Amino acid sequence: MNEIAIFDSLTHPMPNSGWINSQFDQQNSIEKLTASMKIQNIQWALAVGMGSEIGGYHEKTYASFVRDHSDNLFPIAFLNFEVLNTGTTVIAYLASLKKLGYVGIKIHPRISSITYSNKFLISIIKEANQLGLVVLLCTYFWSRDKKMCANNPEQLLELLCEVPEEKIVLLHGGAVRLLEVAEIARQFQGVLLDLSFTLCKYEGSSIDLDIRYLFEKFDRRICIGSDSPEFDLSKLRQRFNQLTEGLDIVKKKNIGFQNLQTYVGANL
Repeated sequence: MNEIAIFDSLTHPMPNSGWINSQFDQQNSIEKLTASMKIQNIQWALAVGMGSEIGGYHEKTYASFVRDHSDNLFPIAFLNFEVLNTGTTVIAYLASLKKLGYVGIKIHPRISSITYSNKFLISIIKEANQLGLVVLLCTYFWSRDKKMCANNPEQLLELLCEVPEEKIVLLHGGAVRLLEVAEIARQFQGVLLDLSFTLCKYEGSSIDLDIRYLFEKFDRRICIGSDSPEFDLSKLRQRFNQLTEGLDIVKKKNIGFQNLQTYVGANL
């Protein structure tokens, strides 16, 4: 059942094995992650920092931590907007991240408390693409922070209209607004629709039908991930196998690994 390899778009192995949610303390180690990857035939994964020293994350050392442990994990930096607010230019900051060994950046509006209209976002996306850095943009919109009410599919579309030719991975695919975000992604050839978290979170809901529909109709523009440690890799494997049952093998490979591999391949 695990013959199709997977490229996990979103994992968060942490230097001290901790996590935002204390239930995962001491369970979020890079050793545990790589062992699970072997069992589940997950051949590659993006390892993403989460800022604010969550789990012992430090921008200057996380990339080397990841690379020292595995050749199949690729480090992604948490985009720290506080650095930009101090006057550092976008190009200088992104160039420093690339020099540290990162292959991309993650923009996390909720943790960073920014909206899609943030003054730096357009420049960040354009300059990251110029440098060959993968851009991951979180599209989970819900929060108790009232400012986050400004983040929604309509505002996401406005942002993408400002950077129509750029490459961006839309993490989580809008969650419960998946089909809306898929229709947005359809308009921009550089956009990859990611189903990390969403694939596992909404098991048994109507979202299953939406995912299956997209697997059938949009297979060249989708990638998948676990969002570990929120969901373990066995759950990712189980959901991928379940929702691709009977699907053409070419489509399975596109979704499982080839789309993301093609998207970031030159950067790895």
